[in-house]
Amino acid sequence: MSGLLGTWTTGMPFIVGDTKKYHDEKGHTVKGTYSLTVDLTNLESNLGKDLYNDGTHRIYVTHIRTSDHDGVYEIIFRSSGTYSQSGASLISGIHHAGINGNTFTSEMSAKMSTEIDGKTYENYPLSTSGINFSDGDEFGFYTGPTDVQETDGNIPGEVESMKITVSILYQNLWSKK
Repeated sequence: MSGLLGTWTTGMPFIVGDTKKYHDEKGHTVKGTYSLTVDLTNLESNLGKDLYNDGTHRIYVTHIRTSDHDGVYEIIFRSSGTYSQSGASLISGIHHAGINGNTFTSEMSAKMSTEIDGKTYENYPLSTSGINFSDGDEFGFYTGPTDVQETDGNIPGEVESMKITVSILYQNLWSKK
């Protein structure tokens, strides 16, 4: 598939996969922390909420559900960026790194914490994806405490909202060699 046809039909995955023509040497960590409040009384109302949006890059909630553990939720974010024949840019919780000029790997860069009733809990990664969409990827976390004992008897499922804070986003930049 040629460059124009490949970019037009496949998008970002075509650019990322063409390690002979594109490189990712200028990617970098995005400074800052980014937060949103999650409504636990109506999980569907959180779908589409922005965690990050600079007008070009966007990270937003696509899935949220209760997990098998009391007070723990699973949240998935979708990252979208831009692409053209000259390259691509994606701000995500995942660093998509080139390996030896002929393939790439995906590694979670983001860290997430949840604040519930004034207490902060560090969260564990749930999932990462490759560049599975024409303009980006997905990544997810488990939210809340990992042990009910950490809650001092207040199971987070009994509260109405929680604040999620994400740091160490990564700007993946691919450009022509």
